[in-house]
Amino acid sequence: MLSSVLNLIKNAYGGLSTAVWLLALTQLINRVGTMVIFSLAIYLKESLHFSVQDIGVMMGLFGAGSLTGVYLGGRLVDKIGFFRVMWMSLVLGGIMFIVVGYLRSYAALCIGLYVTTVLAEAFRPANMTAVAFYSKPENYTRSISINRLSINLGFALGPMIGGFLSDINPQLIFWADGVTCIGASIIVIVFLGKIPIRKIEQHKRSSEMGRSLSPMRDKAFMVFLLLTVLYAVAFMQFFSTMPLYYREVELLSKTQIGLLMGLNGLLVAVIEMIMIYKIENMTSKYNFIALGSVMLMSSYAALLFVHGYLWMAVLTIVISFSEMFAMPFMNTWVNGRSVDANKGRYMAMYGMAWSVAQILTPVIATQVITHGGYKSLWIVLGSFCLIVILGIRRLERIS
Repeated sequence: MLSSVLNLIKNAYGGLSTAVWLLALTQLINRVGTMVIFSLAIYLKESLHFSVQDIGVMMGLFGAGSLTGVYLGGRLVDKIGFFRVMWMSLVLGGIMFIVVGYLRSYAALCIGLYVTTVLAEAFRPANMTAVAFYSKPENYTRSISINRLSINLGFALGPMIGGFLSDINPQLIFWADGVTCIGASIIVIVFLGKIPIRKIEQHKRSSEMGRSLSPMRDKAFMVFLLLTVLYAVAFMQFFSTMPLYYREVELLSKTQIGLLMGLNGLLVAVIEMIMIYKIENMTSKYNFIALGSVMLMSSYAALLFVHGYLWMAVLTIVISFSEMFAMPFMNTWVNGRSVDANKGRYMAMYGMAWSVAQILTPVIATQVITHGGYKSLWIVLGSFCLIVILGIRRLERIS
């Protein structure tokens, strides 16, 4: 039994290059610093006493900064290379996180949060480009998966550490985020070094080829992007304004909220890669996406009836499996829809759909909460999931 488990782990994780593991470590350290995102809504309400509507706008600016940062980061990668974009994003983003911790006015925080996220999110396209260059063609998918594992492990540890630090002094979370970003930049500068110019030039030529094939003309893909936004809005609610629900309705401590937020990342980090390795060929990607959406919809339906920390933990587990079933196969669908010449453009638009959702999620959530309460929000987001389920089944028939 133990031998079988060890072989499974070896098969799932073996064969990746040292550079890919270093990139994963960089991603892990960087994402541990996302503790600010999970604690931000509570910090803005309890420490700075902003209204729910103001908090929604500021959280939405995080999403707007993400959209801008991903776009600008991709453009800069083509101009100056992913190595420079990675370390500059980490250093400048880290400094801005520390600065934001000292801002107090509404206008200053809006500007500061937007600029911080632009700088920090430019790291994403640079990191993904680096993975492509450092991985081998035969293990590129698993290289992407180990990167995603690092992100989720960072999301697991970040909220736990953030909740603990926030109980001591909310100011500490901004310092911790800034220090972790700068620490990740040291790994990039010291251990990874620069990629030879020849490879960067090849990447530029591939990008130029892709410009002639627009995904905007792919009607099925555009429908899929809409469904992605709806799923992402429903999913991201658990990491934006949901901590307010835990605090105001469930009366949980900041440490308990941090543990709930971290549970999701921990489950995904431990389970997803091995689970995907075992189930990816069992049925169609449409079935997995639909199953993930059903699980998310069921969680919102349950929130209409259940309360208490134990139930919140159970629902966090269900939501985590929703993510593990839906998201990897969403990426697979996009990858299969594109060809080599336009793959970058397809993946860029898919990533921007998630950024759009990051903008919409806090705005939609806070407005619905203000005018209809949390139960109305659960119904609205559950309806989004139902649309995704029906839309995916429609795409399966016409694709």
